Amino acid sequence: MKYKIGHEIKFTQSFWLPVEGGKKVKVLKGDKAVVVKKIDDNSGEILYMTGEASGKSQIINIQVDDEIDGDYIAKQIMEGL
Repeated sequence: MKYKIGHEIKFTQSFWLPVEGGKKVKVLKGDKAVVVKKIDDNSGEILYMTGEASGKSQIINIQVDDEIDGDYIAKQIMEGL
């Protein structure tokens, strides 16, 4: 599956995310992240939006399309008004 920049990802399993200083934060089932950047053909950067990992970013192995998910971006703007 190819993701667009701005696409929201909802996690279906809980896992531990390593962070700076050798610490770990728990990402719970149902937490959300957004695709923020295409790194190359097989990786992209996501930003965790909810849970203990909120505000952290990670580069993961996903295919990211060059297009932007305009519907999600518009929704975020409207919610911010």
